[in-house]
Amino acid sequence: MRTTYLLTLLLLAGYSCSGDRHNFTVEVDVNGADNSLIYLAQRTLTGTVPVDSAMPGKNGKYLLKGHTDEPDFYIVYHRPKNYINLIIHPGDDFKVITDAASFDVNYLIEGSKDSRLIQKMVNMQTRTLEQITEISNEFENSRGSGDFYKVKARVDKAYEMIFTEHKNFSIQLIEENPGSLVGLMALYQQLGRNTPVFDYKKDFRYYEIVDSNLSPLFPRSEAVIDLNRKVTELRDLLRLEAGSSAPDIALPDPKGEIISLSSLKGRQVLLVFWASWSSQSLSEIRKLYVLYPKIGGSNLEYFLVSLDRTRDSWLSAVNDKNAKGIHVSDLQYWDSPVVASYHIEQLPVVYLIDENGIILGRNIMADELPGILGKND
Repeated sequence: MRTTYLLTLLLLAGYSCSGDRHNFTVEVDVNGADNSLIYLAQRTLTGTVPVDSAMPGKNGKYLLKGHTDEPDFYIVYHRPKNYINLIIHPGDDFKVITDAASFDVNYLIEGSKDSRLIQKMVNMQTRTLEQITEISNEFENSRGSGDFYKVKARVDKAYEMIFTEHKNFSIQLIEENPGSLVGLMALYQQLGRNTPVFDYKKDFRYYEIVDSNLSPLFPRSEAVIDLNRKVTELRDLLRLEAGSSAPDIALPDPKGEIISLSSLKGRQVLLVFWASWSSQSLSEIRKLYVLYPKIGGSNLEYFLVSLDRTRDSWLSAVNDKNAKGIHVSDLQYWDSPVVASYHIEQLPVVYLIDENGIILGRNIMADELPGILGKND
């Protein structure tokens, strides 16, 4: 008992705001809380930071206080795993009404538009997950039955409709509230452990919409800055997807002559990033050399870009009697500009580029090429 009492005192001391310096308050009305502590914490990219804690006042309600210079994400909780998400602005004074038994499920927000938007999204998530659970149970119960495949087809169709409805709801939430941080939460939703609502490739424009709206409004927000960084990275990655123009490369060959990737337009190109110090690279390009008589020639050319750091090590590999294709390198190792242009993180990396300089595919292995090019014979 004494240990529990001391722990409570420490929590109260640690979570209480320093002095009376605060610019927002949150009143929490919890039915059935039994005079236990309620906590307020700020959400960050790495976890949560305690802000305040409170016991119920004479009126049975909790009053939590804090200070923020700009709108940010917070949680209020009775137990660590049962929390209510909030967006708190400087000057906010609003109310949360809930029940101890269903703290984070059946609650109401009064006086905060952004936090009500979160509540709206949470309610939709709850409804969606209940629907998914219902059809999942139907699917599991049909295993081994004679009409299993009919049930599966019906469940698959139902799941697609449920998912689409939830996604359309989320898109509308983002579009109707362009200046709200709730757009960030909508982007990062998960319907299950590995089921994001938004796919960065298919739905990149929504990442751009949220970023372009929030970055000017909240330039110091940690979460907004992180989104802007991700959008920048995603934009660069999407430039390297199939259907995009391959960034040009102009580097010296072993004779010092500058050869550009764009000079090969009119022919298909197998663009290979490799290095003599990478055993996996050497293994893959040897397979490519063997394939050259079958797939190379007038219609397709190899353009091999080395990330070597010394001329001797590069040329010792290039001068192999079996070497094929055009070899170039600036001998700048990982500092070569091509690393950033093509987001190279490991070697080898292989792109197939069409006659117009458009990327057809990447991360292609030598064994796959004959099939891709229709030259299996």
